Amino acid sequence: MYHDNRQNVTGFRWRYLCAVLLILAVGSTLLAQADALAPNPDPATNEEVIDPNNAQVDFSNGCLIKFIAFRKDMTIREGLRLLAALCKKNIVPSSQVEGPLTISRLYNVTFEQSLEAVLGSNFKYEQDGDFVKVYTADELKKIKADPERMTYKVITLYYITAAEAGKLVQAVLSSEAKIQMTTAAQKMISSGGSGGSSSGGAGGGLTSSGGGGDDMALNDMIVLFDYPENIQKAEAVLHEVDVRPRQVLVEATVMSVKLTEETKFGIDWNLLNGVAVTGFPSSIVGGQGTYAETVGFANTSSPTLRVGFSADNVQAIITALESVTDTTVLANPKVLAVNKQEGQVLIGNKIGYVNSLTQNQTSTTQQVAFLETGTRLVFRPYICNDGYVRLDIYPKDSDGVLKANGIPDEKTTELKTNVLVKDGETVVIGGLFRDKVDATKDQVPLLGNLPILGVLFRGTKDTVSREEVVVMLTPHIVNDVTRGDAKDRMDDVRMKREAAKDSLQGMDRARLAEDAYARAAKYYLEGDAQKALFNVKFALQMRPTYLEALRLRERIVAETDPEELKRMDSVVIEKVDEQEAPNWRRY
Repeated sequence: MYHDNRQNVTGFRWRYLCAVLLILAVGSTLLAQADALAPNPDPATNEEVIDPNNAQVDFSNGCLIKFIAFRKDMTIREGLRLLAALCKKNIVPSSQVEGPLTISRLYNVTFEQSLEAVLGSNFKYEQDGDFVKVYTADELKKIKADPERMTYKVITLYYITAAEAGKLVQAVLSSEAKIQMTTAAQKMISSGGSGGSSSGGAGGGLTSSGGGGDDMALNDMIVLFDYPENIQKAEAVLHEVDVRPRQVLVEATVMSVKLTEETKFGIDWNLLNGVAVTGFPSSIVGGQGTYAETVGFANTSSPTLRVGFSADNVQAIITALESVTDTTVLANPKVLAVNKQEGQVLIGNKIGYVNSLTQNQTSTTQQVAFLETGTRLVFRPYICNDGYVRLDIYPKDSDGVLKANGIPDEKTTELKTNVLVKDGETVVIGGLFRDKVDATKDQVPLLGNLPILGVLFRGTKDTVSREEVVVMLTPHIVNDVTRGDAKDRMDDVRMKREAAKDSLQGMDRARLAEDAYARAAKYYLEGDAQKALFNVKFALQMRPTYLEALRLRERIVAETDPEELKRMDSVVIEKVDEQEAPNWRRY
């Protein structure tokens, strides 16, 4: 028993001794690695050297320092020298950069992060090409404020104005910066809707306003004069904001349905004392209102059943009339506009009238004004970042007449609102449903009120009118103008043009030219050049200025007889013009 205890104690001592030796070995290894990373003086040059084989630096993505250790008595300049050697950077500190290093180790940091850690808050660095220049905070502030460093840059703008760009870059420029901008271009375009003489009135036409004169015809530009780093910031700002704006295609549908029902029934007594009535039959009268004005009814062309008699100066007519009027107006304008810019379209008429303007008590000026009627759409889109479009919208459908006194009357259906609509979806932004019932009764006093016999002494007229107006709106965000429906619209135009051509008479010259050109194109695609050329020449005989036929003729001649092509008048004149062009440029 005693012998076993001695063996256990001896084994425990051996294990303890081995553990101590293992700890000492690991500690010496870690210290050796740390010393290998710390700068060691070279006996020949007495400068710190780094052993690249022991440096824990990853160059796969820049310079990533996995581990670095600094001596306790190391200065900032020595730390910068160590970073320059590890990451192969050209670090140039000024003579004022000095002091003790306040950090001991760094793990998994980039070169920029390690440089900021070494410099602390009292020192700053600036990247100058391939050099990293280190200054004290006061030195860098003085260098930044040196007026000799200021330079200029001309920046061309493509989508925003110079005035707008000048306001945006002001936030990143210094207080000493200067900005010069090109003169703003004229806004919008002339519509010919104002100006002109008193005779021309509001319809001034193309000559009513200038076309820009000597305005700058280049893109908007700004000239910045500031420190280079601030100009770089301004360029970065403009790179973000001077981008191509998106567009919105707005499709508005304005539907107006009107239904009017009018019913007339009863007896109209016409007592004409002392006036002879002629031309009125004493039997049943039917027709298109031939005697309506004679007996006091409004003129009408509607079929009417009338039974009447005439004896001396007394006439009586039994009238039965029912008319139904159903009118439907459907307007569907489409307008493409840039984001936040107004777009409008008007399809209708302009009714002119004389507008008198009193300038003083003794003179009055007359001017021709215009009332615009028809279908109008005015809108301004604001594209959101979630697929929605906010719209200021004003659709209008109107009709007007000029009265005998020269004053126009307008009947209109219009709506003005601000809505939020999802891209490609349709929303009803307005609706009007109105019923109107009029009941009119004409009768002989007292007699018309009798219970049964009163029917013989009265006439009734009932009018029922119903009006429904619906305005629907569909916006489409157009990110790429080539993705619009232009091809479909061109196909629609082509089909309508062909339908109009087919409606012409067979012997019409335009019809003959169109048919001959169609046959020529067909033969050309089939490879029969002779028949194609024959038909295209026939088309040109019917219409000498037929552009498509002229192009097809030159193509056929170029493929079948190049020499003939050289002798064609149009080609010869073009060659002469090309030879004379250098001489023209001299002047």
